[in-house]
Amino acid sequence: MIVNPAAGRGRARRMLPVFQRTLDRVLGGQRPYALQLTTGPGEERILARAAAEAGAETILALGGDGTWGNVARGILASGRSTRLALLAAGTGNDLAYAAALPVHDVGAAVAIACGDGERRIDAGEADGLHFVNCLGFGFDAEVVGATRQVRWLRGHAVYLLTAARMLVGYRGFAATLTLGGGASTPAIDGGPAATRESRHLLIAVANGPRFGGGFLIAPGASIDDGTLDVVRIADGGAWRRLALFGMARSGTHVDAPEVSRQRAQALTLVFPAPPLIQADGELHHAQDRSVTVRCLPGALRLAVPSQADASRPRG
Repeated sequence: MIVNPAAGRGRARRMLPVFQRTLDRVLGGQRPYALQLTTGPGEERILARAAAEAGAETILALGGDGTWGNVARGILASGRSTRLALLAAGTGNDLAYAAALPVHDVGAAVAIACGDGERRIDAGEADGLHFVNCLGFGFDAEVVGATRQVRWLRGHAVYLLTAARMLVGYRGFAATLTLGGGASTPAIDGGPAATRESRHLLIAVANGPRFGGGFLIAPGASIDDGTLDVVRIADGGAWRRLALFGMARSGTHVDAPEVSRQRAQALTLVFPAPPLIQADGELHHAQDRSVTVRCLPGALRLAVPSQADASRPRG
């Protein structure tokens, strides 16, 4: 069990005793698990890789999307097939939403983690960095960076307020986007490769449908369909940005003329300078101005309810 105590503005630290008591009850009072708390940003990746290489069958990750993304990176780096179990205590918990896993039910989350149900889900890779829910360029990445300066709010409100503040001042960015990567990586829905050069507000490469804890950036996106959803929002004036921002809450932005959406197994983006990347809530500076993103189908084993659990009455 890997815990990021800082996740959810300290919510993971406060929830840890509850999860431990529930684990003790589910496991019959025995404690056949190792508990490790992170002490710095990104340490989940190191701990998860070590646990996977040591033969851990399941890693329970207590935190949010940043924690889960880092644990997934550790598992993938190990080359092992360790199962990932999500214990939600983060700000957005968007991967749990994508997988229809419980966020507020501690008992259900622990039962799933200790059960034997699993689902193979896709991951993505860009600039040597893996992600499991969403990769973002432009406005999204800048907002994630700015949220770290907000100390007096928690949860989705942090992203919401920060994004609203930045809608007027953000300058947009130029990028050339090529979808498809040759015969081994078919382009848009099996169609021909496409190249677009324009000025954007945001480019999101989504594995799951939601990011930011409440924005349906890619409605209907599936984490196990072997493709990534590429959502591009063209830059515009402040009022139009605000309208699109509101529409993204319900996913209706995808019908706006400024928005385009395709599915691809691979894509390449070229920027004027190495860009800032948001990957599952974590920030990363690209090494080069050209960034290739690839889908890794079925790369992770995710803990989900077993068939017996799914058919069992609740309440």
